[in-house]
Amino acid sequence: MGQADFAGQAVSVGAARAWANGLLDGQVADDVRESAVLLLSELFTNAVVHSESGRRPGGQVTVFLAVGDGATYCEVIDDGSDTSVPVIREVSLEGDGGRGLWMVNAMADAWGFHHDDEAGNAVWFRMGTRPAIAHAVSCSNAAAAS
Repeated sequence: MGQADFAGQAVSVGAARAWANGLLDGQVADDVRESAVLLLSELFTNAVVHSESGRRPGGQVTVFLAVGDGATYCEVIDDGSDTSVPVIREVSLEGDGGRGLWMVNAMADAWGFHHDDEAGNAVWFRMGTRPAIAHAVSCSNAAAAS
């Protein structure tokens, strides 16, 4: 469906969101589009904060989007990091961060990452046709009932 490269800077998050929003508009239900764009922005922000994409001049983040077989697929590729790989952290009410992958885990049907020392990190998620927000709420309710 589409691929775009963005500067590895926090100001590029808005451009990536706008690009994805335009690409997904009319291709998936509005609630799925909104959830996918939210998760994409979380992954993009993580790429800028935790990888070489945001640490060195000329760093870049590549976003890939596809729709098919009843699912939306997104992959965010950064310049990698010698010190970290994507991991879900425990969320603190007082903390400023740590919610991005937690949200991806709660809202997406599946997610994962690939790490290559030369190519960097690629973090992906897949969402079905049901709204991710409803999926996250049902997961929360199921966890609370346990």
